[in-house]
Amino acid sequence: MRQAKTEGSLKTYAVVTDSASDVPPENAQNFGIYVVPLYIHYNGKEFKDGIDIKSEQIYSLQKEKRAIFMSSSPSPKDFIDVYRMLLEKYEKIVSIHISSKLSAVIKSARIAADLLKASERITIFDSLSGTMGTGFMAIAAARAAQKGYDFDRMLEVLEFLRENMRLYGTIDTLRYLRRSGRVPAIARIATGLFRIKPLLGIKNGIVEMIGISITRWGSLQEITRRVIRRFKNEKWVIVSVIHSLSKVEAKKVMKRIQVSLNCVESMIVDCTPVVGAHTGPGLLGIIISKLDRFTAELFI
Repeated sequence: MRQAKTEGSLKTYAVVTDSASDVPPENAQNFGIYVVPLYIHYNGKEFKDGIDIKSEQIYSLQKEKRAIFMSSSPSPKDFIDVYRMLLEKYEKIVSIHISSKLSAVIKSARIAADLLKASERITIFDSLSGTMGTGFMAIAAARAAQKGYDFDRMLEVLEFLRENMRLYGTIDTLRYLRRSGRVPAIARIATGLFRIKPLLGIKNGIVEMIGISITRWGSLQEITRRVIRRFKNEKWVIVSVIHSLSKVEAKKVMKRIQVSLNCVESMIVDCTPVVGAHTGPGLLGIIISKLDRFTAELFI
């Protein structure tokens, strides 16, 4: 578990998330976010995401041995250990997690809260998103705590971001994602028959295919165009470009977005090992949300 406290931070509520949120370690440290790791399974061994195994090891094994990894959620005990410690220091906890339609993380968190008989003090928030979609919500909640927002006002921020967060992504191959069952059937069929590059998004917490491209470069151009077209009239946006072994491309995509949109917060993020284990190298995604004046206070 990666965790941190910021000196002088309020003790009103703590922010918890899971490692699939892709919150960079420095952000977790700076904002006092408690990150509970998922588990990665390979060759009969179990690894804590980002702690016992790194992304480079995942990609190396995928390339050299065509390794297929599996993952699992933190156990209720993992959450109990974190919640029990935090309940001694904070009045409440908000626990923000990957979409319940993509993972059982939220189920484990809810079981933990029930076993602790602390459901009134622990709010489990389903982001209906993943990677930095969830990560931005965790960062916003932690900033809200630092700025003295009360619990209900912070939840309003999370609800706004959940409603407006969008993900546009592309991937080199569905070989790894196919094994996880988290990819639409039509995408498996189309890419298998025609070797095209799928364009993927998340709608209502579920991965969906939103388009296709013939080439890798074409897929990157298309998701970038879609983002700019949709958000060009927004006053403020926050954006993250996530990637697995695609940093050069990520920088190019981010540069074009920054030139075209008013990005009050932007970051390029290397995917956590558990995300790379399912996607393999070559994932590139754009996570973006508009901000209203109320929410923008946390980022400007």
